[in-house]
Amino acid sequence: MPHKVLVISYYFPPMGFSGVQRITKFVKYMKDFDWEPTVLTINPKTYYAFDESLLREVEDAKVRIVRTNPKDPTQRLFSQSKLKNDFSRKILNRVSQTFLLPDNKRGWMSDALKVASELLQNEKHDIIFATAPPYTTFRIGDELKRKFDIPLILDYRDAWLDDVLSWYPTPIHRTIVKKMEQRVLLNTNKIIVYTRQLKEHLLINYPFLSSEDIKIIPHGFDEEDFQFEFQSTKPKDKMRITYSGVFYDERTPKYFVEAVKRLFYEYPELSNKIEFCFVGNFKKKYDKLINNVDLKNSFNIVGYIDHKDSVKYLLDSDILWLIIRHSKNPHLVATSKLYEYFGTRKTILGCVPDGAASQLLKEYQSSFITHPEDINGIKSAIFSIYQQYSKNQLPKPKDDFVNKFNRKTLTHELVKEFQFQLEA
Repeated sequence: MPHKVLVISYYFPPMGFSGVQRITKFVKYMKDFDWEPTVLTINPKTYYAFDESLLREVEDAKVRIVRTNPKDPTQRLFSQSKLKNDFSRKILNRVSQTFLLPDNKRGWMSDALKVASELLQNEKHDIIFATAPPYTTFRIGDELKRKFDIPLILDYRDAWLDDVLSWYPTPIHRTIVKKMEQRVLLNTNKIIVYTRQLKEHLLINYPFLSSEDIKIIPHGFDEEDFQFEFQSTKPKDKMRITYSGVFYDERTPKYFVEAVKRLFYEYPELSNKIEFCFVGNFKKKYDKLINNVDLKNSFNIVGYIDHKDSVKYLLDSDILWLIIRHSKNPHLVATSKLYEYFGTRKTILGCVPDGAASQLLKEYQSSFITHPEDINGIKSAIFSIYQQYSKNQLPKPKDDFVNKFNRKTLTHELVKEFQFQLEA
């Protein structure tokens, strides 16, 4: 008989974007290693984007999904169009981080605990596995462990206390959140993080933790996502540079677009030889950047598409562009998108700060790295990339490095941690 794990994840398909990828792939492959997941999540009414293709993946894997009402301001008060508005979203975040701790998903906790308690009373589960953000999921897992004495494993997709998007109106708010996190960490059996930098961050902030308490399991890519045939849309006479994802807050295309403007001013002949492709929600305010510099013919704005179709664009490109730009703890961030880029084995232009992402890109080898705001550096990197591309001399990635991030292999690493807790 397979073992059973209760997975607590607020973000889950049909919600889209990269935040759901990690848990989606984990639960997809758990049954291959004799672990049967039950996913406790919400019934989403409003979100930035929905992706039915990801939902079909977990349904095809026969993953059991239990949904509850979310009861948070994002779902109850705001329409999807308003959520896409930067100003509305920032106001909501500021209000919620002032009055709703640890996050504006805390209203989900009562319903989640009720439904999870019924599940655990009626069926034996061997492990509770909670993934965050939002960090309310960790508090739910903590309460369930205290009630049912089932081993609890936490999966950090970002730092809690010093998340790059966190904001504390007063020192008291930060102290309250730190005490919340400490309470949960003192009660957990194992902590999973996705980078060495995040592990070090936890060890520094919570000295009672040891290195053995924390396991690094990185983000990854699903080999099955790349195994299909498709009709190429790439112009044969152009090098295509593609960005996949969303721009928000400090993550902006303005430095990149300005670099392209300078490149074409200096080398006007390249304007007919390079295509820049943006896949994902692209706000109207960014359209002005392209219109203002008369670059429309060089930019292909695809808009939001589901995950499977976005992978087609990655595979149908020559270069993939990544930007990470945060004023707060940028060294901790290595987005899940980067690991999917690795899976394509394409050359990557990384506009990133020193830290987790830049270190990974160096190890990948088929990469060009600049600071995210270094306009001239970005311009020079694009020019150098084109020169090497035109001569068929782009660097190749290290296969053994890429293979470490296979989603199925990473899931095997995770369930080994489950097994260790049963044998402890």
